Amino acid sequence: MSRIIVNRLFKPSVSRKLLRHTNVRLFTTYQPYPFLSVDHILKNPNSAYGVYHGFNESSSCRKENKICFNNKEVMKNVCDAMTGGFSRGGLKFELSYKGLAIHYKNVSAHLPSLPDGSQVQNLAMSSLPTREKDWVVAVKLSGSRLSLCRPFGSCKWIDIENAPGTINPMSSLMFSQKDKKFYIPSLGGNYLCYLKDKQEKLDFMDLKFDDLPASLYEEVAKLSSYSRTDHLVESPTGQLFLVKWYGEDSELCSYSDKDDENEVPILEHVTKKFMVFRAGEQSGYFDKTMIYTEDIGDLCIFLGHSQAFCVPAKSSPGLKPNCIYFVGRNFGVYDLTTKTCTTFQKYEEDESPVKRIEFPYWPTPASL
Repeated sequence: MSRIIVNRLFKPSVSRKLLRHTNVRLFTTYQPYPFLSVDHILKNPNSAYGVYHGFNESSSCRKENKICFNNKEVMKNVCDAMTGGFSRGGLKFELSYKGLAIHYKNVSAHLPSLPDGSQVQNLAMSSLPTREKDWVVAVKLSGSRLSLCRPFGSCKWIDIENAPGTINPMSSLMFSQKDKKFYIPSLGGNYLCYLKDKQEKLDFMDLKFDDLPASLYEEVAKLSSYSRTDHLVESPTGQLFLVKWYGEDSELCSYSDKDDENEVPILEHVTKKFMVFRAGEQSGYFDKTMIYTEDIGDLCIFLGHSQAFCVPAKSSPGLKPNCIYFVGRNFGVYDLTTKTCTTFQKYEEDESPVKRIEFPYWPTPASL
């Protein structure tokens, strides 16, 4: 997307005026209200822009939709909307052999080079860029490694020695504005690993999960064969949610560029379901109680390669409340109310999932 006007994006009064007009161009490169295009695709899957592929009710507890795009430009614009729709105006990342650079307004921070072979999987910051010495940038690297840097302090990477083998290698790092801590789920998901103040090692919070409703037992039993990543997200009011993202491998047929008739079997990871738990108060021995919920109110949760984040649906036209928008190895929307998982597919022979795996999928959230 060429540019995004954040002030307009978050003004409901302007949004209402926009929605009165019928001549909105939904699928152009410049989209001042990017999620209108996503909403249009979800509501009109049989339009000229998307092809409704199928509806499968896997069980009484879960439904699946697949929407295929027969227009590559529309697919690109929808992906751009989902990856850039909540970028903060002026916030930019540069990742090169020289290291990581972060630019925001009149602040530019050039971080030291990471060790050779390092792959940045996730980035979180203690706030939007500032010249304060205590401003911290944290990166999660391949191999379950965590490193911290204070760009305007010591300006060196500090490795968190007890991170490998402790944190979930596929889960995301986040910073809680309420608790003033970096959080990341443990490998098993029953602890929260955290860093606070000027710590250089992880501490741990023990989690107690309340009993699930009996109606979910059948579905939970099926989830045991799926892969899972855990992601912590904080609402604008400071409420913490733990989101469990489930997926499984699916066999597809790919075709060689040299021989269209030669099928090559491949495996693609496909999103199947999400479960959300709301963090409650301390309960006896446990530091936090996690309570299963299917209702996050007017909020939307965004999951991807960068820090997970959460905003009110009314903050941008086109957003649907009580939904999870996900990007990365799959693009799609999960409706917590109906338990419907809608994934976007390429309209090709293999009908493979739409995906982008470059860093970052979207910048640090605007809620910071």
